[in-house]
Amino acid sequence: MGTLADTQIVDVLRRFARRQKDVRLELRTASSAEVTDLVRRGDATLGLRYFASARSDLVEQDVGSEAMLVVAAADHPLAGRRVRNPRTLAGERWVGFAPAPGDRDSSGHVLARQLVRAGLDGADLTLIDSLTAQKRLAQAGFGLALVPESSVRDELRQGVLIALDVPSMRIAIPITVLHRRKGYLSPAARALLALLTRHTPRSRTRRRPA
Repeated sequence: MGTLADTQIVDVLRRFARRQKDVRLELRTASSAEVTDLVRRGDATLGLRYFASARSDLVEQDVGSEAMLVVAAADHPLAGRRVRNPRTLAGERWVGFAPAPGDRDSSGHVLARQLVRAGLDGADLTLIDSLTAQKRLAQAGFGLALVPESSVRDELRQGVLIALDVPSMRIAIPITVLHRRKGYLSPAARALLALLTRHTPRSRTRRRPA
């Protein structure tokens, strides 16, 4: 997943590359559903995705979690306040991905479920096709966005986006590593798998998983 590029998982990959200098580590990004398909076809040895795919032909292990944040433009009226009543956000526009067909764990489905949970189903939604567009539109005040915490770390530090504290929208989504159940794992692949499963800490957040 491209959004994992700014998480501590990348530190594990860097550590592996430094230890295994004779191994060529090839990386590519894709959606969670595409990651699963790449591994199932044998086009990728290991995959990292959000949630588990629950495929019987795959072995999947938890390697951490990613907190999701509600972010808004820096001058949003609710900046610095805890939004205890989610109905306070009624009438707010949201910027997000469309739910991916056949993938109930896509970011679009996650947003839809959280809006329903907060009683905000039916909210006005601006559809985008990239995380960059989502962040920039939220930054410009075109709507709120539910994004992975690691993906907005720089924007929050720079103050161009702010995180809204909305208890009813809190969620942490699991990060899973997967490989084919009957596929061959080279010694290098096994070494990387061991690093991922043993040394990847969970996302540091005070927000509890839903």
